[in-house]
Amino acid sequence: MKPAKKSVSIVAICAIVAFTSNLSAAEIGFKTIGDLRANCQLVDQKLEALDVEEMIQITDCRSFLKGVAELMMTLCRSDDITVPSFLKAAPNHTLRALAQGFLNWADEHPNRWSEARGLGIYEAISTQFPCES
Repeated sequence: MKPAKKSVSIVAICAIVAFTSNLSAAEIGFKTIGDLRANCQLVDQKLEALDVEEMIQITDCRSFLKGVAELMMTLCRSDDITVPSFLKAAPNHTLRALAQGFLNWADEHPNRWSEARGLGIYEAISTQFPCES
């Protein structure tokens, strides 16, 4: 039973990535890579120094990065399933390192800022923190 469950999860992830890649972020109402880049630029700020809007922005960055990165790191650690390398990331990186890795990637790809952030984040994390397994 367990392998089937893992297979379904991997298929679902791949389907989400595949089906959203043909649509622009504006067409489907998703936040863009540029939006995430703007929100993640606040990651080095002390929380006490942020206003309410900036707190919302940094929370968006941190929660999105944490969720995606944890999934990618879990997939990297698992020997039971085979998934594409763009869905895996090396484990044990801080949230600050992940945010900076994303910012570095985003700054190198300004032509992609209008794409849905879900597309860019997988590529950014997997290239900045490749899975070694």
